[in-house]
Amino acid sequence: MISWKSITRSARRGAIALVFGGLLFTAQSASAQVAWDAPLLAPPKAEPGLGLFLADPSGGDMGFVGTWRGTGAQSALGFRVGIANDWSDRISLSGGIDLSGALTRASSEFPLDIDWVFGAGIGFGHHFHLGFPLGLSIGHTFEAEGVEFTPYLTPRVALDARFGNKVSSDLDLSMAIDVGLDLRLQPNWKIRFGGSFGDRKAVALGVVL
Repeated sequence: MISWKSITRSARRGAIALVFGGLLFTAQSASAQVAWDAPLLAPPKAEPGLGLFLADPSGGDMGFVGTWRGTGAQSALGFRVGIANDWSDRISLSGGIDLSGALTRASSEFPLDIDWVFGAGIGFGHHFHLGFPLGLSIGHTFEAEGVEFTPYLTPRVALDARFGNKVSSDLDLSMAIDVGLDLRLQPNWKIRFGGSFGDRKAVALGVVL
């Protein structure tokens, strides 16, 4: 396994600065309904737990997101709910579920954990936005002196449907990629950062208990 100590301090700082600079640059509201799946916040090998996040969602302003994830022998099921102001300054609610499962696990021959991820959910306020994302979650966990650090990417495609409240109904495909970071400082909780760019632009920061 690649160790945290094998990466130089300057390289670690540079990578972190690059990631968060990109997240801040891409986080902006769009003239659309809030998308429930950005950021998706679904790292590989996701552990069960409750997540509480401050978020700047795709298509909206600052809000809150709550997640809960269970676990199973072959796959893990997650749930989420969110609340935020949309582009028209109306309260928007969102919710969805996601399902993920292992494709490969990091080993001495291959350093990455890879999961498949599928989800379904809705955002509603000014109008309705159904989203069905499908993609991969790719990451690796570094360990050093009791601290775990997991950077990951989640490229995905989503089938989007919009309708209701004088909005012309349409159906299209969106492409997005998440950049995420999990930092475990204590055995029972971790800090999680997430950001989306592409057809989804969003950031979130919170804790998983």
